[in-house]
Amino acid sequence: MPHRTSTVIGNATASPLVDCDSNRAAVMPSTSIRKTEYDPDRRILSVWFLASGKRYEFEDVPPETFAAFRAAFAKGRYFNDHIRNNFRYHLVASDSDSA
Repeated sequence: MPHRTSTVIGNATASPLVDCDSNRAAVMPSTSIRKTEYDPDRRILSVWFLASGKRYEFEDVPPETFAAFRAAFAKGRYFNDHIRNNFRYHLVASDSDSA
């Protein structure tokens, strides 16, 4: 079964991100991104956005890019500069889809 890492970000009660290599926890605060999940086997990065409630999957994201994203001080800026228009993506779901 593929190992995934995930985190909830954007508030003080955020869940920790489990580093798949070392099992260390880290919190990823962001004002625009609620949660991320990365599947290293499939190289899929899932990103949930706070304002829209939408989740997108970004394809063929290298582990190094996810690690840099996770470590970046400004998650939204890193996302915009290094992920958003650099990888193929598609909308998976939005909060309104589950209503």
